[in-house]
Amino acid sequence: MVPRWKLYLLSIFCMIGVSAFTGALAYSTKLIVNEVFVDGDTKAAFYVAGLVVLISFFKSLFEYGNGVLSVTFQRVIAAGYQRMLFQKLMEKDVWYLTRQHSATFMGRVQQLGAACGDVVVNVSNKLLTETLTLLALVGVMVMQDPLMSLISCIVFPLIFWIVGTLSKRIRSVAAEETELTGAYMGVGTEAFQGVRTVKSYGLEDKTYAKFDEAIDKLETRILGIAKITAATVPLLQFIGGLVLGGFVVYAAWQTLSMGKTPGEFTAFITAFLLAYQPAERISKVLVQIQKSVVQAGYMYEIIETPPTRPAAGDKTFPEGPGALEFDAVSFAYETAEDGVKALSEVNITLNPGEKIALVGRSGAGKSTLVDLVMRFYDPTSGHIRLAGTDLREVTDEAMRNAVALISQDVFLFEGTLRENILDGKPDAIDEELARAIEFAALQPVLDMLPDGLETNVGPNGSGLSGGQKQRVGIARAVLKDARVFVFDEATSALDVENERRIMERLSAGFADKIVLFATHRPATLAYVDKILMLDHGKVVAFGPQQQLEAENESYQNLFAAAMDDTAEA
Repeated sequence: MVPRWKLYLLSIFCMIGVSAFTGALAYSTKLIVNEVFVDGDTKAAFYVAGLVVLISFFKSLFEYGNGVLSVTFQRVIAAGYQRMLFQKLMEKDVWYLTRQHSATFMGRVQQLGAACGDVVVNVSNKLLTETLTLLALVGVMVMQDPLMSLISCIVFPLIFWIVGTLSKRIRSVAAEETELTGAYMGVGTEAFQGVRTVKSYGLEDKTYAKFDEAIDKLETRILGIAKITAATVPLLQFIGGLVLGGFVVYAAWQTLSMGKTPGEFTAFITAFLLAYQPAERISKVLVQIQKSVVQAGYMYEIIETPPTRPAAGDKTFPEGPGALEFDAVSFAYETAEDGVKALSEVNITLNPGEKIALVGRSGAGKSTLVDLVMRFYDPTSGHIRLAGTDLREVTDEAMRNAVALISQDVFLFEGTLRENILDGKPDAIDEELARAIEFAALQPVLDMLPDGLETNVGPNGSGLSGGQKQRVGIARAVLKDARVFVFDEATSALDVENERRIMERLSAGFADKIVLFATHRPATLAYVDKILMLDHGKVVAFGPQQQLEAENESYQNLFAAAMDDTAEA
């Protein structure tokens, strides 16, 4: 890619060329009228015609170059801002990113990045090109008639007053358009992502109504902006017509009484008409810039806001197995009411080789505890330590290598099965990949697929069943070879036989690992060493299953209900 400054230098060269040859084209009309039509010089007609063709050729050449360079420059700028905005959004914490629809964020990346590119190009290219062209044409006008040129310049303050008035109205509606665009994209994306629910519950009409409402609101705002923008050129054209009428009267008097040549008048009028075009375009660009500036402002709000993702330390975990300790851990979400904690004073130790089930009713704090283990958030108070090291003190790389998460709804990227599994360890050798596939009981799935590991899974693994996706997720996590494995209902879609095989392999192969199962399924409890039960953010039970069944009333109530299929998730 050519550096930005080189693109811009080339663009400036083309701008100067466009301006100079536009002025030359206006001046050539004086030669056409005086030397060809007034003097009747046939030989001069060929020279003048050749000159006009040559001027037009170079003007067109520079306009083409400037057009291509301006689009290229706009895309380079927009792409740079889109990359920056995407990176800044990814630095936000999970809570921030899950409060809004993913389509809203991508809409902002696309729209706001493009708006910044538009601002830069409109100011540095279009505005400059039109200004240089306007100056060149005004120069031609002054050469022909300084007095008439001075009178014509009175028009320009009026033009900028009109532009300023329209710009204020643009700002008031552009901000809302940005918000409505995100809402419209969110409604549409939500409908497609939830298509099974939409069709199974007959929600098509409701979905159509929500989408229609979003479209109508967006359309109203877009039409409002269009009406304001479209008013600019007609108003300026009307003013230009009034001025041109005055010029005709003045030019007739000058030609008949003062001895001015028709060629001078023609060159002046041509320069004025050509100058009026860049003046109109400048006014239109200034109005468009107002909308882009509003959108760019939204982007800078995101860019300049400090990252909300927990800051990383500079340590790594010591070599060898180590316990996972929760020391007086409490956590409250930002939006929680005063005093309401998702977790409160959690004090437990999970040792290497242990398999622990994390259970509790909906809202008990299971997901919050998992998120803290993953360090998607930091505790509000207290400490979480792995192998004696506080999670806050280690690097992002050390943290991600230490903990592996397998969710109930495994997310797969569009690409091949091989690529998705290797996300766990990109530099894994074939033997490691084969062991992970065997561990996750994935080989029978590969044998059924014509392309095996090279099968494209589709968007978010749409080409696989829920159980197949879970096995891919398990293989990806096993390949990572982490210290702590978190199974968040990660075997819920597996058949009994495959779940049993995987659980047995966990017992045999993970002697130095900590395995945490967030579950509400009684079948999973048969494979764990201890059960950790939460209720309203507090630990109400922790120990072997037999002990809790015999001694803990909270546990007995929860799984008595579960056995009757009435437990909540």
